[in-house]
Amino acid sequence: MRAAVLQGNSIRIRQMPDPSPLAGQLLVRPIFTGICGSDLSARKQMAAMADTLPPEAQGQMPAIIPGHEFSAEIIGIAPGTDTRLKAGDIITGLPFTHTHEGPQTIGLSPAHGGGLAELSCIDASRSFRIPDGVPHDLAALTEPLAVGLHAANLASRNRAPNVVIGCGPVGLAVILSLSLQGRGPILAADFSAERRHAASLLGADIVIDPRADSAFTHWGDLGLQPFPMSPLLERDFRGLPPGANIFECTGAQGLIDQVIKGAPPHSHIIVAGVCPHEEKLTPLDGILRELTLEFSFAYRPEEFAAALAMIEAHPDKAARLITSRQPLANTEAAFDSLASSPSEIKILIDPNA
Repeated sequence: MRAAVLQGNSIRIRQMPDPSPLAGQLLVRPIFTGICGSDLSARKQMAAMADTLPPEAQGQMPAIIPGHEFSAEIIGIAPGTDTRLKAGDIITGLPFTHTHEGPQTIGLSPAHGGGLAELSCIDASRSFRIPDGVPHDLAALTEPLAVGLHAANLASRNRAPNVVIGCGPVGLAVILSLSLQGRGPILAADFSAERRHAASLLGADIVIDPRADSAFTHWGDLGLQPFPMSPLLERDFRGLPPGANIFECTGAQGLIDQVIKGAPPHSHIIVAGVCPHEEKLTPLDGILRELTLEFSFAYRPEEFAAALAMIEAHPDKAARLITSRQPLANTEAAFDSLASSPSEIKILIDPNA
């Protein structure tokens, strides 16, 4: 099979052995596969590792077939697999599987190739049949939409207002989830005019360019009157005072500390951006204002199913995330474009084109 292989500091289209599904798995033909911020982060980390090795050793580095956001057709079912799914069904699924070495992420593990290939394997128990009428390219958005939905659901301390920092796929998924839940108002911040426009279309009430404005100066516009920093400043202070929900969806270095310093008292900060580097912050900044800092990872299976239902119910809104569809041969250029172009949001790869 043809596959896009990430190894060292390059992504090359290679002929790779066809995968064989284990018991409980499906052999699938990916139809559309999205490139994720986690893929970009993995590439950056692998390139940094390659820079520390001599050229002759780089061929010994792990080889990964990326792609954990995909729609696919079932080609085969491993013997001993208990499932109602059948060959020919179009599915999407949770890109996680269990091995003797522990849980693995399909498309981010050298042992489990992902959807940037003509063939892949996925657990039958974690697969969902795509409803009739849902376009296959939109179905590939289920995984990133589930990430945003989970982050929105974690924001349980305050219903509103909501501030979303970063309008990439995860930030936009947070905005769409909040909007469909009726949890406005929503302020969205991003440097990209294209992403700000998408945020407006998906439900953001206020959009700002951080180069010209601050997300932390609009509390009055969002209907929030910040409470005192401490209940000791009031004679009568009962219950949980209102604050804001602030979603950090960029993973940019130093931003968590900026959010903590800018958040009003009693706010709930949810970190959803991929942040593999070390961060520094001053706990007292959060203590004095009773901030809640929470980190969001992936989603629950029921949220994955809810994200697929969201796409079925609102296909026009889901389609706002897709900025281009490209053939497998363009995978490396697509990675470069997504990492550098502010106009790109979600690039889908057709592994069969």
